[in-house]
Amino acid sequence: MLKEATTHKTRIRAISQLHRGDEIEARLSVGPAYDDVVIRRGRVQETAPGIGVVWIMDHASGVRKAINTDECSVWRVA
Repeated sequence: MLKEATTHKTRIRAISQLHRGDEIEARLSVGPAYDDVVIRRGRVQETAPGIGVVWIMDHASGVRKAINTDECSVWRVA
């Protein structure tokens, strides 16, 4: 039986910790009894720490998307 590859995920608390090319997930909290839901996943293209926004190239749609860190949590996927 083959072992599945595990990915290590680290929560990013400051946008300054991100760099162009980092693989990230944006998660939205849906309630106290549920785990966070992944709403976007992609590679960082640009950051704007002053306004709390990260732009990624979204894997699902192939389109550039903005992530507002005031609305969701950001996790680095390694």
